[in-house]
Amino acid sequence: MTAEQKQVELRKYFFKPSPFWESLPTALWSEMQALSTTQHFAKKSLVYSEGSHPRSLYIIRKGQVKVYIINNEGAEQIIYFLGKDEVFGHRSIVCDEPSPVFVEAITDCEMDCIPRYHFEGFLQKSLELNAVFLSYLGHEFRVFANKISVFGQKPVSERVALALLVLNEKFNDHPEYVMVLNFSREDLASYIGTATENLIRQLKRLKDARAIIVKGRKILIEETDLLWERARVM
Repeated sequence: MTAEQKQVELRKYFFKPSPFWESLPTALWSEMQALSTTQHFAKKSLVYSEGSHPRSLYIIRKGQVKVYIINNEGAEQIIYFLGKDEVFGHRSIVCDEPSPVFVEAITDCEMDCIPRYHFEGFLQKSLELNAVFLSYLGHEFRVFANKISVFGQKPVSERVALALLVLNEKFNDHPEYVMVLNFSREDLASYIGTATENLIRQLKRLKDARAIIVKGRKILIEETDLLWERARVM
């Protein structure tokens, strides 16, 4: 696979669109910014929970959050990690329904928050804003379906390698440099869909193969080609 083909393949499994404000008229975005407030969320604090109605459209300016559900066995299952300039809360507002997920800060976060009432008003008067978020909803569904189908079929060794490639593609803004992934083992295992002990064993195997370097909770991706071999993505 070429570098471009690899990028296209990895982008099937995560959602990172261009900032929605880039598609809006300047005047509209200025009006939205004027009504937004800045909020801070400490690491491990819950932004909102399943069944609640998000109070705002949230735009992450600093930090990362995890989006997860609680399965029938009471275990946490992470669907997405979100970072700088990504948004959440829009699904419940656009669809006018309670949130189906929990959102929690995994680092200290700073967010711009556009109150729900004002965001609903902007949706009613702006075709451009409606088009952007309808596109978001469709794209999110495709990514979710891809992740569930592929991650559900692969053995854990391949899922771990693929997840590292996906997270590197999503969060590494400078591909020419070594990427450091800094997620807790529990969160990474939850995202992959395996037990923490299984994840640790697989990371050790990748470390022994010199595909990655492990320093505490930090994972440095050393050889992406080896990860591609282990991921067995066709």
